[in-house]
Amino acid sequence: MQRMRTIEETYHYIKQQDPDTAITKHALRQMVINHVIPSVMSGKKYLINIDALDKYLEAPEAMKEPAPQIGVIRPIAER
Repeated sequence: MQRMRTIEETYHYIKQQDPDTAITKHALRQMVINHVIPSVMSGKKYLINIDALDKYLEAPEAMKEPAPQIGVIRPIAER
C-alpha cells in the first residue's frame, strides 16, 4: 500500500528525517503543481506518495521527463 500524505504531513516527515533540510512547504507545493513528484487530489488537498518523493530526492535526474522538442512536427492522435 502506498504511503500518501498531505503537503503539511510530508513536510514534517522530511523535517523529521533531516532537520537541516532546505526543502520548504512552498517548494513541495511547487513540485506537486509542476508534476515533478506524483500526487493526487483528495477534495481540496494534494496527497503525495512519500515513497515516490524519497525516490525523487535520492536521484532527481532519474524522474525527469525529456524536454519537449520545439519546432518539430509531432503526430496527433486520431480519435
